[in-house]
Amino acid sequence: MRLHAETPDEGMNGVSPRFVINAISNAITRGNTHSLTSMELLLALKDAIENDARMDAKQKKGWIDHLVTARKEFYNRWVKEDVHRAMFASFEAEAQQLLEKYLDEVEASLDHRQVTDPITGENRPADERFLRSVEEKIKVSDSGKMSFRQEVVRKAMVAFKAGEKFKLASHARMREAIEQYLFEERRDVLRLVTSTARPDDEARQKISVVQQRLVTEYGYDEHSAKEALSYVTTLLAQE
Repeated sequence: MRLHAETPDEGMNGVSPRFVINAISNAITRGNTHSLTSMELLLALKDAIENDARMDAKQKKGWIDHLVTARKEFYNRWVKEDVHRAMFASFEAEAQQLLEKYLDEVEASLDHRQVTDPITGENRPADERFLRSVEEKIKVSDSGKMSFRQEVVRKAMVAFKAGEKFKLASHARMREAIEQYLFEERRDVLRLVTSTARPDDEARQKISVVQQRLVTEYGYDEHSAKEALSYVTTLLAQE
Protein backbone atom coordinates (compact mmCIF):
# COMPACT_ATOMS: atom_id res chain seq x y z
CA MET A 1 0.00 0.00 0.00
CA ARG A 2 2.82 2.41 0.87
CA LEU A 3 4.59 1.79 -2.44
CA HIS A 4 1.33 2.26 -4.35
CA ALA A 5 0.74 5.55 -2.54
CA GLU A 6 4.24 6.76 -3.46
CA THR A 7 3.97 5.73 -7.12
CA PRO A 8 0.27 5.47 -8.05
CA ASP A 9 1.05 5.34 -11.78
CA GLU A 10 3.62 2.53 -11.51
CA GLY A 11 3.36 0.39 -14.65
CA MET A 12 0.49 2.47 -15.98
CA ASN A 13 2.31 5.10 -18.00
CA GLY A 14 5.12 5.30 -20.50
CA VAL A 15 5.55 3.42 -23.75
CA SER A 16 3.98 -0.05 -23.72
CA PRO A 17 5.70 -3.24 -24.92
CA ARG A 18 3.01 -3.52 -27.63
CA PHE A 19 3.97 -0.06 -28.91
CA VAL A 20 7.62 -1.13 -29.22
CA ILE A 21 6.72 -4.44 -30.89
CA ASN A 22 4.48 -2.66 -33.41
CA ALA A 23 7.27 -0.19 -34.22
CA ILE A 24 9.70 -3.06 -34.82
CA SER A 25 7.14 -4.97 -36.92
CA ASN A 26 6.51 -1.93 -39.11
CA ALA A 27 10.24 -1.44 -39.62
CA ILE A 28 10.67 -5.08 -40.65
CA THR A 29 7.71 -4.84 -43.04
CA ARG A 30 9.07 -1.70 -44.70
CA GLY A 31 12.62 -3.00 -45.01
CA ASN A 32 14.03 -5.25 -47.70
CA THR A 33 16.67 -6.97 -45.55
CA HIS A 34 16.62 -9.99 -43.28
CA SER A 35 17.54 -8.04 -40.15
CA LEU A 36 17.30 -4.68 -38.40
CA THR A 37 20.37 -2.79 -37.25
CA SER A 38 20.45 -0.98 -33.92
CA MET A 39 20.22 2.37 -35.70
CA GLU A 40 17.24 1.23 -37.79
CA LEU A 41 15.51 0.14 -34.59
CA LEU A 42 16.13 3.51 -32.93
CA LEU A 43 14.82 5.32 -36.02
CA ALA A 44 11.73 3.09 -36.11
CA LEU A 45 10.95 3.93 -32.48
CA LYS A 46 11.51 7.63 -33.19
CA ASP A 47 9.10 7.55 -36.15
CA ALA A 48 6.48 5.69 -34.12
CA ILE A 49 6.68 8.23 -31.30
CA GLU A 50 6.48 11.21 -33.64
CA ASN A 51 3.41 9.75 -35.42
CA ASP A 52 1.50 8.68 -32.30
CA ALA A 53 -1.56 10.94 -31.95
CA ARG A 54 -2.10 9.85 -28.32
CA MET A 55 1.07 11.58 -27.11
CA ASP A 56 1.31 15.31 -26.61
CA ALA A 57 4.35 17.31 -27.71
CA LYS A 58 5.97 17.20 -24.26
CA GLN A 59 5.71 13.41 -24.03
CA LYS A 60 7.10 12.98 -27.53
CA LYS A 61 10.09 15.19 -26.75
CA GLY A 62 10.78 13.28 -23.54
CA TRP A 63 10.81 9.86 -25.23
CA ILE A 64 12.83 11.07 -28.22
CA ASP A 65 15.37 12.56 -25.80
CA HIS A 66 15.69 9.08 -24.27
CA LEU A 67 16.46 7.64 -27.71
CA VAL A 68 19.07 10.33 -28.37
CA THR A 69 20.72 9.51 -25.04
CA ALA A 70 20.73 5.79 -25.85
CA ARG A 71 22.38 6.49 -29.19
CA LYS A 72 25.03 8.89 -27.86
CA GLU A 73 25.95 7.19 -24.59
CA PHE A 74 25.61 3.53 -25.53
CA TYR A 75 25.36 2.74 -29.23
CA ASN A 76 27.98 5.23 -30.41
CA ARG A 77 30.51 3.87 -27.95
CA TRP A 78 30.05 0.17 -28.54
CA VAL A 79 29.80 0.34 -32.33
CA LYS A 80 33.09 2.27 -32.51
CA GLU A 81 34.73 -0.26 -30.18
CA ASP A 82 33.45 -3.20 -32.25
CA VAL A 83 34.72 -1.71 -35.52
CA HIS A 84 38.04 -0.87 -33.90
CA ARG A 85 38.53 -4.41 -32.58
CA ALA A 86 37.51 -5.90 -35.91
CA MET A 87 39.97 -3.69 -37.75
CA PHE A 88 42.96 -4.72 -35.69
CA ALA A 89 43.17 -8.51 -35.56
CA SER A 90 45.81 -8.41 -32.82
CA PHE A 91 43.72 -6.08 -30.64
CA GLU A 92 43.40 -8.44 -27.65
CA ALA A 93 47.11 -9.26 -27.62
CA GLU A 94 48.06 -5.58 -27.91
CA ALA A 95 45.63 -4.64 -25.15
CA GLN A 96 47.11 -7.30 -22.84
CA GLN A 97 50.64 -6.04 -23.57
CA LEU A 98 49.53 -2.50 -22.78
CA LEU A 99 47.98 -3.67 -19.50
CA GLU A 100 51.24 -5.37 -18.53
CA LYS A 101 53.20 -2.21 -19.38
CA TYR A 102 50.80 -0.19 -17.21
CA LEU A 103 51.34 -2.61 -14.30
CA ASP A 104 55.14 -2.41 -14.66
CA GLU A 105 55.05 1.38 -14.67
CA VAL A 106 52.59 1.57 -11.76
CA GLU A 107 54.63 -0.81 -9.58
CA ALA A 108 57.76 1.22 -10.28
CA SER A 109 55.91 4.42 -9.43
CA LEU A 110 54.50 3.08 -6.16
CA ASP A 111 57.85 1.55 -5.12
CA HIS A 112 59.77 4.71 -6.12
CA ARG A 113 62.14 2.70 -8.29
CA GLN A 114 63.32 2.99 -11.87
CA VAL A 115 62.31 0.97 -14.92
CA THR A 116 64.72 -0.58 -17.42
CA ASP A 117 63.83 0.67 -20.88
CA PRO A 118 63.32 -2.43 -23.12
CA ILE A 119 64.76 -0.62 -26.18
CA THR A 120 67.75 1.31 -24.83
CA GLY A 121 68.45 -0.82 -21.77
CA GLU A 122 68.80 2.35 -19.71
CA ASN A 123 67.16 2.94 -16.35
CA ARG A 124 64.55 5.66 -16.19
CA PRO A 125 61.77 6.88 -13.86
CA ALA A 126 58.24 5.49 -14.23
CA ASP A 127 56.47 6.96 -17.25
CA GLU A 128 53.98 9.23 -15.52
CA ARG A 129 52.76 10.70 -18.79
CA PHE A 130 51.80 7.26 -20.07
CA LEU A 131 50.08 6.34 -16.80
CA ARG A 132 48.01 9.51 -16.81
CA SER A 133 47.14 9.20 -20.51
CA VAL A 134 45.60 5.79 -19.75
CA GLU A 135 43.89 6.84 -16.51
CA GLU A 136 42.39 9.98 -17.99
CA LYS A 137 40.45 7.85 -20.47
CA ILE A 138 38.20 6.80 -17.57
CA LYS A 139 38.36 10.18 -15.80
CA VAL A 140 40.66 9.19 -12.95
CA SER A 141 41.57 12.55 -11.41
CA ASP A 142 45.09 13.55 -10.46
CA SER A 143 44.08 13.50 -6.80
CA GLY A 144 42.57 10.02 -7.16
CA LYS A 145 45.31 8.38 -9.22
CA MET A 146 47.20 6.84 -6.27
CA SER A 147 44.16 5.06 -4.82
CA PHE A 148 43.25 3.80 -8.30
CA ARG A 149 46.75 2.50 -8.92
CA GLN A 150 46.88 0.78 -5.53
CA GLU A 151 43.55 -0.90 -6.25
CA VAL A 152 44.80 -2.21 -9.61
CA VAL A 153 48.00 -3.56 -8.05
CA ARG A 154 46.01 -5.24 -5.25
CA LYS A 155 43.83 -7.04 -7.78
CA ALA A 156 46.89 -8.06 -9.78
CA MET A 157 48.46 -9.51 -6.62
CA VAL A 158 45.28 -11.44 -5.80
CA ALA A 159 45.35 -12.99 -9.28
CA PHE A 160 49.06 -13.79 -8.95
CA LYS A 161 48.60 -15.52 -5.57
CA ALA A 162 45.77 -17.58 -7.04
CA GLY A 163 48.08 -18.73 -9.82
CA GLU A 164 46.16 -16.74 -12.43
CA LYS A 165 47.22 -14.13 -14.96
CA PHE A 166 45.92 -10.61 -14.47
CA LYS A 167 43.93 -9.95 -17.63
CA LEU A 168 41.73 -7.20 -18.99
CA ALA A 169 38.66 -9.09 -17.83
CA SER A 170 40.02 -8.97 -14.26
CA HIS A 171 39.33 -5.25 -13.92
CA ALA A 172 36.43 -3.63 -15.80
CA ARG A 173 37.67 -0.03 -15.50
CA MET A 174 41.18 -0.92 -16.61
CA ARG A 175 39.73 -2.74 -19.61
CA GLU A 176 37.77 0.37 -20.58
CA ALA A 177 40.83 2.59 -20.12
CA ILE A 178 43.10 0.35 -22.19
CA GLU A 179 40.53 -0.02 -24.98
CA GLN A 180 39.95 3.73 -25.15
CA TYR A 181 43.71 4.37 -25.19
CA LEU A 182 44.20 1.98 -28.11
CA PHE A 183 41.20 3.41 -29.92
CA GLU A 184 42.59 6.94 -29.70
CA GLU A 185 46.01 5.69 -30.80
CA ARG A 186 44.55 4.09 -33.93
CA ARG A 187 41.88 6.68 -34.69
CA ASP A 188 43.67 8.12 -37.73
CA VAL A 189 44.18 4.68 -39.29
CA LEU A 190 40.55 3.81 -38.70
CA ARG A 191 39.37 7.10 -40.20
CA LEU A 192 41.59 6.64 -43.27
CA VAL A 193 40.25 3.20 -44.11
CA THR A 194 36.56 3.73 -43.33
CA SER A 195 36.14 7.21 -44.79
CA THR A 196 37.52 6.63 -48.29
CA ALA A 197 34.77 7.79 -50.66
CA ARG A 198 36.14 5.84 -53.62
CA PRO A 199 38.32 3.10 -52.15
CA ASP A 200 41.02 1.53 -54.28
CA ASP A 201 41.53 -2.24 -54.31
CA GLU A 202 43.69 -2.19 -51.19
CA ALA A 203 41.25 -0.08 -49.17
CA ARG A 204 38.32 -2.14 -50.46
CA GLN A 205 40.05 -5.31 -49.31
CA LYS A 206 40.64 -3.85 -45.84
CA ILE A 207 36.99 -2.82 -45.58
CA SER A 208 35.90 -6.31 -46.65
CA VAL A 209 38.11 -7.93 -44.00
CA VAL A 210 36.70 -5.68 -41.26
CA GLN A 211 33.13 -6.46 -42.32
CA GLN A 212 33.83 -10.18 -42.37
CA ARG A 213 35.43 -10.06 -38.93
CA LEU A 214 32.40 -8.20 -37.56
CA VAL A 215 30.25 -11.04 -38.87
CA THR A 216 32.36 -13.99 -37.75
CA GLU A 217 33.60 -12.68 -34.40
CA TYR A 218 31.22 -10.00 -33.15
CA GLY A 219 27.71 -11.24 -33.95
CA TYR A 220 26.88 -8.94 -36.87
CA ASP A 221 25.36 -10.04 -40.17
CA GLU A 222 26.40 -8.60 -43.54
CA HIS A 223 23.74 -5.88 -43.45
CA SER A 224 24.52 -4.67 -39.93
CA ALA A 225 28.30 -4.85 -40.50
CA LYS A 226 28.04 -2.49 -43.50
CA GLU A 227 25.81 -0.14 -41.51
CA ALA A 228 28.24 -0.16 -38.57
CA LEU A 229 31.19 0.82 -40.77
CA SER A 230 29.17 3.53 -42.49
CA TYR A 231 27.96 4.93 -39.15
CA VAL A 232 31.43 4.94 -37.62
CA THR A 233 32.70 6.80 -40.70
CA THR A 234 30.10 9.50 -40.01
CA LEU A 235 31.05 9.71 -36.33
CA LEU A 236 34.74 10.07 -37.11
CA ALA A 237 34.05 12.78 -39.68
CA GLN A 238 32.24 14.78 -36.99
CA GLU A 239 35.13 14.62 -34.50
